[in-house]
Order: sequence, then structure tokens, then C-alpha cells
Amino acid sequence: MLKFLLLQNQFSRDLINIGKPNKYLKSSVMSHRSAILIDNFLPEDTFNNIALTVAQSPAYRDGKVHDYVRDDFWKKVTLLVLARMKEIGLHRDHFFAATEITNFSYNQFRPQNYGHGNFNGPHMDNGSYVYYIHPHWDENWEGKLKLTEAVEEQYRNGIHATPNRFIWMNPDVIHDVTTTSANAEHSRVTNLGFQGGCFDENPVGVDYINIFTN
Repeated sequence: MLKFLLLQNQFSRDLINIGKPNKYLKSSVMSHRSAILIDNFLPEDTFNNIALTVAQSPAYRDGKVHDYVRDDFWKKVTLLVLARMKEIGLHRDHFFAATEITNFSYNQFRPQNYGHGNFNGPHMDNGSYVYYIHPHWDENWEGKLKLTEAVEEQYRNGIHATPNRFIWMNPDVIHDVTTTSANAEHSRVTNLGFQGGCFDENPVGVDYINIFTN
């Protein structure tokens, strides 16, 4: 029986069909509950250059909720993330079919900043990643990613928005983001990708946590 879930976030009101392959998929891989967490995702020098650019943005410093200018910098960051995914084996052709179709449209890849009081309620995406690109984030500032059905309490209660941390979530992973504290000194900044699809193998050559099996 097909189950539908209304995506309740500030960017999308689309219905997705849980358990049915995304329309961009080129394989018959079906969704299965899993999420991969990788720290120090990009090389230190590469990440530091990204974080420096982010820190120079007014949107980062004032802690308000508004979009960054979507220019070549954001496309460059996305390409670095996708290249790294391919390098460690999280790449699948069907992940990136949508990339060619949408030509980096805002619906597929976007910068996002959460300022004071910003949050996101429980929802599912149709296969997505979050990559934290702020230079610093204090644990007391909240803005944690919570995975509702994770076995371990630490993931249900919230994953810290550690700089240079990457998380991929398969389509059936329910998640939300806790409210950014008023004490936060700057915005919580991420590079997001909504390619669709799911991975069916673990990454190689890198330390990782498979949240639903480890």
C-alpha cells in the first residue's frame, strides 16, 4: 500500500511516495532506512577556504534568516561535495541524474542558514544530504539534526552541527532540526542536496557511522 507524507519544511510542499523509486532513479534500488555520518568530510584546507568565504557573508554574521546569494561559490561547494561522495563510493548514477536535469536548480541544491529561532519540523526528504560549512558552532546553540527512529538515543536527541560534518539520509529517514538558540553568535550554515534515491553500500576509505546499524 502506498504511503504518502507531506514534506513540512520551509522549502517544499510536495508529496513523496514512500517506498517507490524516485522518478529520477536509473536503478531498481528501493529505499531502506539508513543514514551515514562522516566527519572531516572535505580536506582541511578545502574546508577552511569554504568556511572563510561563509564567515565573510553578512548572512552568517547577523544571525538572521535569509538566503545567501546563490552564485558560483555555492555551485563550487556542491561540486566538491559530489566529487567527494563519488570518491568514497556514495556516488550512484541515479543520485545525480537530477543534477543534469535541473542544472543546479534551487530545488536540488541550496545554501541554507538558520538564524535565531529557526527550526524545521519532522519530515522526510526523497534522499538528501546536509553538509555543515560554518567555521564554528557551539553545542549550546542547538540547531541539532534529530533522527526520530534511530536506535541510539544520541541520534534521536540530536546530532551536533559540527563544521565539516556530512550526513546522507535515505528517503525513509524521519528527521527534524531543533530551534537555533537566541544565544547563537552567527548562523548555522549548510550546503543541502536533494538528489533523490538511496545508497545501498557503505563508503570506502573513510571513517563513518551508519546511524541505523552501528
